[in-house]
Amino acid sequence: MNKFENNYLPYFPIVGLALYVLVFAFAAADYPGGSFNYPNAIGYSFSHNFLCDVMHPITPGGITNHARLLAIISHLILSLTMISFFYVLPKIFPIKNRNTKLIAFFGVSTMTVFIFMYTDYHDEIVTITGILGTIALIPFFIELQNSNKKGLKKLVYLCYTLSIIVFFIFETKIGFYYLPFLQKITFGVDAWWVVWSCLIVINKNKTALAMAPQPAIK
Repeated sequence: MNKFENNYLPYFPIVGLALYVLVFAFAAADYPGGSFNYPNAIGYSFSHNFLCDVMHPITPGGITNHARLLAIISHLILSLTMISFFYVLPKIFPIKNRNTKLIAFFGVSTMTVFIFMYTDYHDEIVTITGILGTIALIPFFIELQNSNKKGLKKLVYLCYTLSIIVFFIFETKIGFYYLPFLQKITFGVDAWWVVWSCLIVINKNKTALAMAPQPAIK
């Protein structure tokens, strides 16, 4: 199990993100069109469609969405990707303690709930994941204070700030017109955080393996 976690698991979130983007791109290309801002628009709009729009059975314009199945598959890929990420994330820290266990527990819990975003309970799921995700990041921020990774710190704070803005707009509907575009920017920054963190763990594991005593040759 340790060999799997060290040699393979840290690559899962990176590969998963790439696979998600690829599958979602095919789903978006097949999306008939229509958004909250422009219900009768044709095709998927980067600026006006949410990522979740492609999973709706009926578009805002009343057209049957044949891209839904592929979009749901891409969403499940993203969910599993983020579950593996939050399992790997605590490993960027040099020690294992209560905070790192809480990061993994609440992070994995958040992304498990996130799986059900494609259901009719979408809005409730957004609220629950927002709360659970914040709880997961509290012990993460505590551990991050002792880290010397200044660049990663700035990136994580940017990710959380953008997430708070997105969550606030979604809940209050203030500036909702611009939310689809901001969602894509936030996703891009979050993906950067995921890849950077996984690369830290990968390099950490490679260094530990290189420094490990080698068995004597008989």
